[in-house]
Amino acid sequence: MIWLGWVGLVLLAVGVIALWKFGPLLLLRVAIAGQRRLAGLRAGRVAVDGRPVAYLDGGSGEALVLLHGFGAEKDNWTPIARYLTKRFRVIAPDLPPFGDTPAVSGDRYSIETQVARVREFAQALGLGRFYLGGNSMGGAIAGAYAATHPEDLLGLWLVAPAGVAGAEESELARRLEAGESPLVVSNAEEFQALMDFAMERPPPIPGPVLRHLARIAIARRPLYQAVFDELMQELDGEGTALETELEGSAVPTLITWGERDRLLDVSGAKLLADAIPGAEVQRLPGIGHVPMVETPEPCADAWSAFAARVAAR
Repeated sequence: MIWLGWVGLVLLAVGVIALWKFGPLLLLRVAIAGQRRLAGLRAGRVAVDGRPVAYLDGGSGEALVLLHGFGAEKDNWTPIARYLTKRFRVIAPDLPPFGDTPAVSGDRYSIETQVARVREFAQALGLGRFYLGGNSMGGAIAGAYAATHPEDLLGLWLVAPAGVAGAEESELARRLEAGESPLVVSNAEEFQALMDFAMERPPPIPGPVLRHLARIAIARRPLYQAVFDELMQELDGEGTALETELEGSAVPTLITWGERDRLLDVSGAKLLADAIPGAEVQRLPGIGHVPMVETPEPCADAWSAFAARVAAR
């Protein structure tokens, strides 16, 4: 859900003096550039569904397309990409209307619509068969893709995916029932609270940078609220449970989930594993909803080992 984890270490290296001298926007750009360079990623754009879709691309090997969660963006995957690009061609798009991919008048943001966009994106890049992964909302999209287009995929990586209807009630579900909307923020304090809610190990972000990122989220609040409402209406509908969609799936699947996830309960991992023949589960003690940011190397190691087993079959 959050795309800030990769910023912390780079900002610390840049230093507090530079922060005040050059301002948060410039430092943010320096941090992004440094982390992408470390991971071997470069930015690109390709036309999909009537708009330029921004994405990151780097590495060599079989393609691994990674989908971010709600309110996040492509650099959510930058921390883990540095451990993956030696084995895979890592590709991380900004799903509309997040990050640098714009909204278009009359857009829909249902899981089904986003699946169609991801397929068009993969075809535009000429990927052929590829691995597909996703976190949270991106996990729901990746799972729905596997259910509808299994012939496209070499394997599936579900990282705390949304849409597991039979999971135990999470803290997020209880807060939504109480009328709260913790994923769509109105001020900098709520933005910090969201980081703390989503991650057990949130990275340290200097105040000026945090406020700059909060301003971006606040400016997009009406759009994000509309997207969230559409997703919730869809996920609450009948026949949309991810464990039902993927029941009996032949796509090799790894499920990664933090045991301290407060947004989506970790009990969903077993439900998915029971539904998908041969699925493997990686449970991470002390980790929240964004494992690829909080503990990237163990997640990357687990995925690489899983993909090697799949390739050896």
